Order: sequence, then C-alpha cells, then structure tokens
Amino acid sequence: MAVDRLGALRSKVELTLHTHHAARIWKGRGVETGRPQIIGMRQFLLICGAIKQNAAKDDPYADHWLLQLDDKLADTRTQLDQRLQELDSLMAQLPPELNVEENLNQQPLKLPVYTGGQHGWLALRLLIDFDRFVRRVMLAHHIALIGRRQMEEYVRLGGHLLRSLCASTQKYPGFSGATRDDFAANNAKARDAIEKFGVLPDDVLSGKRRSEFAPPIARTAEARAPTSEDGPKGTPPASAEE
Repeated sequence: MAVDRLGALRSKVELTLHTHHAARIWKGRGVETGRPQIIGMRQFLLICGAIKQNAAKDDPYADHWLLQLDDKLADTRTQLDQRLQELDSLMAQLPPELNVEENLNQQPLKLPVYTGGQHGWLALRLLIDFDRFVRRVMLAHHIALIGRRQMEEYVRLGGHLLRSLCASTQKYPGFSGATRDDFAANNAKARDAIEKFGVLPDDVLSGKRRSEFAPPIARTAEARAPTSEDGPKGTPPASAEE
C-alpha cells in the first residue's frame, strides 16, 4: 500500500465497571422515566466530542466551553483524590497481619466507549476512580472500619462529584454560528452570537487562551469579505467580566 493511502489510526476502548453506583452515573436518567433528566457519562462524552468539533471550526464559544471543562475536571479530580486519600488512611488502620484483597465484581459491566477527545478521557478516568472509590468504601464498611451511615455519606459525596461533572455540559447550545473571522468582521453572525451567548473574554476571542487539549483550527475557506449588511469591519468586542 502506498504511504499516502494510509488510513486513520483507531483503537478499541472497553470500560469495566464493578459497582451499580458507577453504572448508574454512566447511564444517567432519561426523560422517559417521567422524572427530571440526569445527564450520564455517556451523554457527557458525546457533548465533549461536539464541543471539540466546534472548537476545530474556530467557534470561540466552544473554546470557552473547553476552558470551563478544564476547570471542572481539575476541580472534580482534586476533590475525588481527597476522598481517595481518606480511604487510604482508613485502610492503613488494618494490622499488617491482615491481608485484605481488593473487592471485584465477579460479573462486571463491560462497555465499548468512544471518549470524544482528551476531556472525555479525563472524565472516564474519574468515573473509573469513582468506581474504585465505592468498592473501597464498601470494603471499609465490610471490615468494620466505618459504619453504614458513613459509608452511605461517602458514596453520596463521591456520586455528587461525578453527577455535577456530567451536568456541567447539559446547557451547551451547540455551534454558535460564528467564527473568529466573523467577530473580526463584526458581521451579523457575530452580533447574533453575542446577543444569544454573551461577550467573550478578549484572550478567548482572539485565540490567545485555549485549552491545552483544544484541537487545531481547521480553516476550510478564506474569510468572507464584509457586506453592507454585516457592518464595518472592526476589532472584536471588549470582554465582559466573568
């Protein structure tokens, strides 16, 4: 096969979950239940992928969402790690004469996964660590290191962290309809986007500040020259305070 005919690289990803708590966060809750919808991790990954695709189209609002995802993922990681460290301290109370192996489900849930990009990978690792966290909490209760109420509270707090992460993308509106070229031209698309979604910080609008995992911007066409309807070409609008 000629070198220039090589296809794209692909790899198979399979997720293994051992607890019902993690499985419920993966699935979420649909509106068909008659109760308020809860965005699950699988929907979260799809939305992350859509945000990344729109950022590649030079949508500055998508870039802003990626930056917010950076912050939310980092905050969730910090808080979950704190909980895991607390569990390590609890398990350290076991005497060295007791060797307690990790508790694993004999029939775990195995799922094919599409992550949607690096933010999805980070989120998936959080879900795996939450699954491990729940198993360790249950084990700590089983060997009498914590009581039932403390076990339930640990699981509740950990679950809240993951549900909050998944819900953080629930209001993502999709492609804004405007690119940075539109903002530079101060045309109708840019003005409409500002009216719908607000004013962006200058460094995000200019592209100076982007997520570490933001995709390369694919420019497929030259910027369209402004028309009389678009208004005069000008500088991007000033940023609003966050």
